[in-house]
Amino acid sequence: MNTVANVKKVALLFFILFTGGHILSTLMLANDYFSDTMRILNGTLDIPAILSGLLYGFTSLKLYLEDMGKHTKPFDLVAGILGGIILLALLYVNFLL
Repeated sequence: MNTVANVKKVALLFFILFTGGHILSTLMLANDYFSDTMRILNGTLDIPAILSGLLYGFTSLKLYLEDMGKHTKPFDLVAGILGGIILLALLYVNFLL
């Protein structure tokens, strides 16, 4: 499964970029630097950072299960359902609360 390994690498890159941008915007917002721009970045980078972290974690676990020689179809189903639930919960918390 070379595709899953490539998705894992890209997810790690996005996780580092999004999380770094979110932390940087939070620090700049706390010190009142570019407050309007940083408020927008801080509000928009949280969901992509969490989702790319989940994608990296799920692909890492899938590759580990494949190396152990286990079937990954049940894991794929559970990871997809769990990822969807987490996405809906994030959208609910971010936009409705």
